[in-house]
Amino acid sequence: MRLLAALSWLLLLALICPACSEHYVMEIGSKSNPNAHLFSYDQKFRESTFLQNYMMNVTAKKEFTDATRLSTDMQLRADANITEMIIEADFIGIGRLSYLVRDPETGDEMSRINHMFVGNFSMDEHIRIIKNHMDEDCWWLCPV
Repeated sequence: MRLLAALSWLLLLALICPACSEHYVMEIGSKSNPNAHLFSYDQKFRESTFLQNYMMNVTAKKEFTDATRLSTDMQLRADANITEMIIEADFIGIGRLSYLVRDPETGDEMSRINHMFVGNFSMDEHIRIIKNHMDEDCWWLCPV
């Protein structure tokens, strides 16, 4: 009896909603076929980099997610006295940049910078962290 009731419900559902009982067949073709679907790509790009300079106790991170357009150029430098990160990016999506500087002796947080960009951006981000003495490459004023 229960089997007969279940079959009658299925028959009723098939009569009410014929599209529910049929499989959808997608036609792939060209513009000349009005029933055909053209290919479309809904791709999101993602890129991330994490830099940690253990000698200076500095971390830097960049991450781009959900990007429909992404073009980046990055330069990194991590020495005993210098940590440098230069990022040039052109993107549509979400971009996150973060830097954390800790005292090398105590581990206390000295500086934390977080940036979040949502939308269409062109950016040129440059950070340079130098220890308590002058950069050996320059004598007077060091360009940033």
